[in-house]
Amino acid sequence: MKTCIRIVLLIFGLQLAFVQSSSAQKLIRIDESLKLNSQQMRAKRKGISSVGKYEFGSYKVISGKGGWEKTTQKSPLFSDNSSIKSSTNKSFVFVSDEADTAIANISVAENVAIDGGSWFIRTFTPWSDAEVKIGEGVYECAFSFSSDTVLWNLLAIYPVAAEVDGIFQTDDHTVFRGILTDNNTLIEIAEINVNEQGDNSFLNPVLGYEFWMGSRSLAAVQVLPANRWYVWIRDDLDSDLKFLLASAVTAMLVRMM
Repeated sequence: MKTCIRIVLLIFGLQLAFVQSSSAQKLIRIDESLKLNSQQMRAKRKGISSVGKYEFGSYKVISGKGGWEKTTQKSPLFSDNSSIKSSTNKSFVFVSDEADTAIANISVAENVAIDGGSWFIRTFTPWSDAEVKIGEGVYECAFSFSSDTVLWNLLAIYPVAAEVDGIFQTDDHTVFRGILTDNNTLIEIAEINVNEQGDNSFLNPVLGYEFWMGSRSLAAVQVLPANRWYVWIRDDLDSDLKFLLASAVTAMLVRMM
């Protein structure tokens, strides 16, 4: 009898493993127009450093490290009255086959002291006149490009714990908000937590991100499950915008690892 039970449990375990494996092969649900007008690129990671050497299509990270690369530009997204203490600083150098180069400097905020705040803080969070503590609630990546003097910033804000007027409380008002901007053009970043069949897991994790300009989807990246990373970028975009989006999706992959 015990042998029969072991066999049944073994079969059940194998079936469960098969179901989980099959589920892991599913892709995230992205905009149908993006899907039809892009190539699905498998992203691979090389190296075990804090910033992996990701590559997909004609794009790749050639170096990554803890700490920033030196640039002469400064992020414009926070006001002079805002103070950010970073728990993590990273950077990577990203290139394409067309000889484009991007330097990406990443900051993960541990503490944000706000006095008046910037337009982004005032618009998308309840953090005005607050000191935000604990948790990695602000993820910022500043991009400088060899072919352009314009600085682009990727910024993602997440719910964190906050101290407001000396009272420590959970931030239950902030929802994820992500943007990619040069202070003139605005590309919004949306979370994706369902696969192509519309299913999500019990824990409802974020499976990927999609980049929108107005009502048009420009690119997407699948960040989960681990080692099943995919990137989509519209074929009909100019090469500079494609490179910008490729740099941005890489920053989101770096954030997850």
